[in-house]
Amino acid sequence: MLKPKEIDIVETIENTKLVKIATFPVLKLTQLTFTRFVAALAVIIYHFKSTTFPFNIPTVNHFVNYFNVFVSYFFVLSGFILIVSGSYKLNFKKFYLNRFARIYPMHLFALLLMLFIFVISKTPKTIITYDKFFLSFFLIQSWFEQYALTCNFPAWSLSAEVFFYLIFPPVIYLFRNFSLRKDLRITVGIWVSLQIFLMWIYYSGESFNIYSPFFHLSTFLIGIAAGKFFIAKQSFIKLNLNKLVFIFIFSFSTIVMLVLFKNAFFKLFYANGLLAPFFVLVIYITALSRNKFFRLFKNRKLQYLGAISYGVYILHIPLSIIFFSIMDKLFKSSSSIYFYIYLVLLIIVSAILHELIEKPSSKFIKNIIRIK
Repeated sequence: MLKPKEIDIVETIENTKLVKIATFPVLKLTQLTFTRFVAALAVIIYHFKSTTFPFNIPTVNHFVNYFNVFVSYFFVLSGFILIVSGSYKLNFKKFYLNRFARIYPMHLFALLLMLFIFVISKTPKTIITYDKFFLSFFLIQSWFEQYALTCNFPAWSLSAEVFFYLIFPPVIYLFRNFSLRKDLRITVGIWVSLQIFLMWIYYSGESFNIYSPFFHLSTFLIGIAAGKFFIAKQSFIKLNLNKLVFIFIFSFSTIVMLVLFKNAFFKLFYANGLLAPFFVLVIYITALSRNKFFRLFKNRKLQYLGAISYGVYILHIPLSIIFFSIMDKLFKSSSSIYFYIYLVLLIIVSAILHELIEKPSSKFIKNIIRIK
């Protein structure tokens, strides 16, 4: 059975209509929705890279080994969307309710599905214990390195997201009177300081929990700052979009070279927020570009894939266990064929559960707990 070492994940972009800023309306960011699915798919490929063609080809596999960095993209995107969607305008209680209703039902379903798998497969009791289930149930497992990947291990990043949601309103409140320039300086300062701190810990020989929400916090804060800058300076960003594209191409080329030549420094720190500014470029260009390629992202079918990407992500481990167990008993075929059949079924099941569980449960929770 495949046992990936780590995962990276996921925040949602809902159908987002932005408020008016100054004299012009901020665009509806439909082009970003599909990127969630692309990122989730990259994470899945990362986990099955060793047994699936063409990702198991040495050269390709070398690059796919870095696909876990998409967790940083999700964290940046999370902060960005919370700002541009106007979530900071909600009262604290309503904000927390909306976030809980959005992520918890599918998390609980996936967790119970994993528990069911453990029970019917007669997994040793040491694999799933009460303390492990308790921490995963309350999404606090990522604070403890030995428990971060227990139960449904993709949920470690949801554990980080919960922490980000908890601190989001207080952060917005504390920064409310800051100028945009001061806000950006503080955020960049925190990001730089944390990167240096991580390097100091590593080179000093101290051990640390790479899944800790604390070490990913600056990535989320970069997303918040990017959202504020986007709202305040959207016309400026549009005017300089070609320059951003040039910076993106240069940055992407640099990253490819670092990966290609196996840069030791980059390999150590790329997944803990080092590429957050690069992902801001990706978000800005995707959101505002009128290029035909990005306009394709507005296709309703592609947007729907983005809408169900949370389910695709959080369900991909329990469903893979069930699928591969069945296939191994019934057929003898290559693991690559298995993977592509599994991927199609994962998307179909995620779409079904999106309609039967994800959307109805979110609406139900909001209806029974009405907050004005």
